[in-house]
Amino acid sequence: MRTLPLRYAPHPGEALDSWQEFLAHKLHCPFTDVLRALGLPNRDPALAAPVLPRWTTLAAREELAAIAQATGVPETVLTKMTLQPFDGHAVVILTERRQVHRQLLWGRSGSRFCPACLEESGGRWQVTWRLGWSFACTRHHVLLADRCPACGHIPRLRAHPRGETPRPGLCASAAPGTGPRPRRCHHRLAAAPVTAIAPDGPLSQTQRLIETLLVAPDRAVCWPLYGPAGAPLGVVLRDAKCLGALVLNHATSTDLQPMAPADVLDQLERYRTDPLPTTSQRTPDTRRVDRHSYFAPADSAATAVAVAAAIRVLQAADIHAAGSAVQWLTDRVAATRRQLHPGNIVGLGGTVSPALEAALRNSREAQIMPVARLRHRTAIHSTRPPADQDVRARMLPTALWPAWALRLSPRHPDGKPVARRADELLAVACLLVGNTTSIAAATRLTGTTVSSHNVSTLLADLTRRDDCTDVLHALILLADHLDTHGAPIDYHRRRTLFTPRAHFLDPQVWRTLQSRLRSNHTPGAAHAQRWIFQVLTGSPAHLAHPDIAPTSASQRQQYQRFRWRILPAEAELLRHTARTLLDEHKINEPLQWAPCLPARSLRHLVLPGPDPARITAAQLHRATPVGDFSVAQLAHTLKTTTAHVIYLLAEDPVDWSPPQFRRTQQTARRIKQWRTWYEHDHLSLQDIADREGTTLATVRLALLKNDVQLRPAGFYPGRPRRK
Repeated sequence: MRTLPLRYAPHPGEALDSWQEFLAHKLHCPFTDVLRALGLPNRDPALAAPVLPRWTTLAAREELAAIAQATGVPETVLTKMTLQPFDGHAVVILTERRQVHRQLLWGRSGSRFCPACLEESGGRWQVTWRLGWSFACTRHHVLLADRCPACGHIPRLRAHPRGETPRPGLCASAAPGTGPRPRRCHHRLAAAPVTAIAPDGPLSQTQRLIETLLVAPDRAVCWPLYGPAGAPLGVVLRDAKCLGALVLNHATSTDLQPMAPADVLDQLERYRTDPLPTTSQRTPDTRRVDRHSYFAPADSAATAVAVAAAIRVLQAADIHAAGSAVQWLTDRVAATRRQLHPGNIVGLGGTVSPALEAALRNSREAQIMPVARLRHRTAIHSTRPPADQDVRARMLPTALWPAWALRLSPRHPDGKPVARRADELLAVACLLVGNTTSIAAATRLTGTTVSSHNVSTLLADLTRRDDCTDVLHALILLADHLDTHGAPIDYHRRRTLFTPRAHFLDPQVWRTLQSRLRSNHTPGAAHAQRWIFQVLTGSPAHLAHPDIAPTSASQRQQYQRFRWRILPAEAELLRHTARTLLDEHKINEPLQWAPCLPARSLRHLVLPGPDPARITAAQLHRATPVGDFSVAQLAHTLKTTTAHVIYLLAEDPVDWSPPQFRRTQQTARRIKQWRTWYEHDHLSLQDIADREGTTLATVRLALLKNDVQLRPAGFYPGRPRRK
């Protein structure tokens, strides 16, 4: 292939078609002669109409090679003169048709222009002017012009006529009203009027920021909202398009005053009043109300304001700050009576990133139902949409773990709970976190019998009370902990195995222990059965088998009193029995368990209940008086609530009995060890008494009561006899 007789280097940042036209102008020849010299076709074979290929949008490799050979310009330079480097980042190109996808990333046809730049460069067009994200000239501090002021056409929508010699700097569009073979407009575009903007104003700053991003479009954008790894430029600009569409469709001039001067806003309002060009065949009544959600604005002022407002949100410090920054906009959308909820708000402007989706949800947190806050995890500014999390039900007890129920349950000033069965309601709420399942399904999965109305009412109370500000936050942290680390107990399996069971403990064994520990009326064996059921399944006693479940308010009160008045020896027997039942079913799990969250994650949360770990077992034991005592007085002594004291006594039983019965309980707790020492280690009765700090008579009587066969003094099997 022959090379051109004269060679001219491209202008920095120039578009490929602009340079081709400049070559034809300098060579004083029709445009088709230059195309032929460059080895380029005179029509696009992919299109039926005889039009030139859109080389500035996308040039094939062989076409770039031919141009490079004819002109001596490297292929890498030629590639940068097309939109190809921005494909997938700032624009989406339909490869087969060499067209920009107008509904993605605000792609647009034609080119904006800066009249001053055209004047200084001799009519050379920048390739970035073709992007929907270019709206201002940061060198001359003006908004780019959108149309030729004479003919009203968008420049460079079509290739230059092949049979004519290009005239750089003049409008090459067809003059209006000149027939099927129209003459060119040839208006001097350097004289087009433009709107000035402040050099350091928000619009100029936004355009400079975008230009910086476009220098390396394949590099991640590291803004705080998108986390440490950042996000691809295409994702950021897609978010900007979504927010920009909301701004153009719903924001008022008052909302936008901090971002643009009055003349820019006036231009924006004229465009929003009639965004269709005078040549459009569509009437204003037939256009979509939210058309800006789909197509790039045809006005540079509209683009400038929309993008500047969007970037202000996207550069927020975190999801919460972005939600606060965009709240005014979602309020405007809501004011149009358009239904807004976390599931549909992100669809108003198109597909967005998880980070922006979370910010949009967060902006509506005060207006959405508490159940939706749990599902969308707005309290922790989550980027994860709701999904099927029903597997979490296996890790949840029917009634929330006592320690967490104490901390998260709201109470009246007199200490009574705000809601009955709050621990069951909170367990259902924990299952709803990030979950798509219905409330009714969640109650069935956790094994409770509360109603959906009960759950919704409690959640509403939590959001209204000042002392429960962060209960939803804590529930989300609990659910996330289970999803991440799991639980060592399969509560669903235990509920299936033990709920139908009516017998856990031999009543005679219980009565025998009671006769040794208590001198007064002892609790019935039914309470012991209920206690084991609750420990095994994590379900409240009223959900047990009908034979042991408390049926009246009096029985329920007596059982609750039994739980915190239980003696250590009694608790030890019941735990041993429960452990034995698990072993019989070959269940290798801890008897009880509760999730433990890092203290730093809870430090600043406002929760209604006290921290269970604030009072240690040693403090509780020292403060508990001997004999009968008042829970309220003990709570006053420990400077905590009665609910906290009841929880502590149930979790770590205190030996409150008189001294003579304390000795009996000590014996009951230690008899198993004494028997081992006596029968297997062959210690004498006196040795055991010395080890335990008790009398020989106490050890002897305890072993006899437990059916231990005493050997003659000084004898045990295998011991050599004295001669």
